[in-house]
Amino acid sequence: MKKIFIFLFLIFSTFILFSQDLEDEGKKEDPDMEALRRWIREKRMISIKEIGGDLSLSGEVRFEFQAINERRDGSQQRGLSNLTKPVYGYDVEVNIMLDYQSDQTWSSIKIEFDNNAGNISGTTNKIALEKAYLGVRLIDGETFNFDGEIGRRNLSNVFDSKIEFSILFDGGVIKAWESIGSFYTNLGVFIISDLKNHYGEVIEMGMLKIANTGLYMKYSFINWKKDFSQDETFRNKRFDFAISQFQIGYQGIVSKYDKYIKIYLAGLMNHLADKIVLSGQTFKKYNLGAYLGLSYGRILQKGDWAVDANYQYVMPQAIPDFDVSGISNGNTLNSGLYTVNIDGTGGAATINNAVGSANYQGASFEFLYAITNNITLLQNFEFSFNQTKAFGPSMSYQKYEMEFIYAF
Repeated sequence: MKKIFIFLFLIFSTFILFSQDLEDEGKKEDPDMEALRRWIREKRMISIKEIGGDLSLSGEVRFEFQAINERRDGSQQRGLSNLTKPVYGYDVEVNIMLDYQSDQTWSSIKIEFDNNAGNISGTTNKIALEKAYLGVRLIDGETFNFDGEIGRRNLSNVFDSKIEFSILFDGGVIKAWESIGSFYTNLGVFIISDLKNHYGEVIEMGMLKIANTGLYMKYSFINWKKDFSQDETFRNKRFDFAISQFQIGYQGIVSKYDKYIKIYLAGLMNHLADKIVLSGQTFKKYNLGAYLGLSYGRILQKGDWAVDANYQYVMPQAIPDFDVSGISNGNTLNSGLYTVNIDGTGGAATINNAVGSANYQGASFEFLYAITNNITLLQNFEFSFNQTKAFGPSMSYQKYEMEFIYAF
C-alpha cells in the first residue's frame, strides 16, 4: 500500500508552482534580465477578467486571552520563574487568506501572524505559512468528480477528528465523490521527514445524508510507521502508529427552532501499539481513544450563537504526541512517553516520568456569539486529567480562553 501512496504522490508532485520577482533597481542586469522584468510588469497588468476565474481576499484579526492551570503531582507548572509558559497569556493574531479559482483549477494561501502580547514578553516576528496548495479537476462528471491537490495545509483541513490530525499536511491528496449517493474518498500521502526519507499515508471514506437524512458515517486510517535502524529504537517507538478511526453522527436543521444541530461519536485504535516497558516493568497496551459531543447553532450574522460540548478519552498510545489535537494534558515540560523528552531525546523514560501528550480524559465547552456581522466572541473552557495512573506523574489541566475575532 505504501508504494501506491508514494506513486500517487509523485504524479501530483509534477505540478510546479514557480514565481520570481527580480525588481532590485540597485543592481545592473543584462538585457535578458531587463526583458524578464518587463514581462513580469506586463503580466501583473492582466486583469482577473481577462484570464478568467475568481480571486478572493479575506482575513481575520484576533485578540486572545488564556488562563491555564496545569499541575504535575500537585505542583504548578506555569507562571513560575523557572518556566517559560505563563498562567495568563495574551496573543495578537492576524490571518491573511488568498484564494483563486478558475473552471478547472484553484489555489489557496493562508499566512498567519501569531505573536505574544506585551512590552517585554511580546513578539513581532512570529510568521507561519499555514496553507499553500493548488488543485485541479481531473474528472468532471455529472455525478462523479475526481480532484487532485498538492501543497500545504493542516491534516484537519481534509480529515475529520476531534482528537487527532493537528499536524501540517505537506503532500498530495486525491479527492473523489459521488454526488447522488454522497460517497466520498480522500486519499493522501505526506512528508514526515525528508532527511529520513519518511512519508505517511492517510485515507478517509465517508457516506453523507444516509437514507436522505442527516446521518453520516466516516472511516479514516493514517500510517506514521517507518522502520529505522536498531540504534534508533526510540525513534521507532515514536512512530509506531497506524490508527483507524470510525465516526458516526447526525447533522441538520431543527425546523422548530431553525437551528443547526450536530451529534457525533467516534472511536479509534492504534494497531501498532505494543506493551509498554518502563524501569523494567511491563504494562499492557494503552491504544484506544474516543470522543462524543453535541453542537448547536451556527454563526452567520449578527446575533447568532453556537455551542459545542464534547468529552474525550485518549489512552497514552492512541495518538502520537505530535498529532494530538484535542484537550491534551498540557505537558508544559514536554516529557515523552518513551523518552525523557517528547522529541525522542534524553534517553529512556522511567515509570515515574513517562508522560507524553496523550493519556488524558476530559471535556471541552465552546461558545461563540456574533456581536456584529464581522466581530465574533469565542469562549472556551476545557479540563483533563490522567486516563491511567499506572505510570507517570498525576496530571491535571484546566484552560479558559476568550477571543475576539474580526473577520473580513
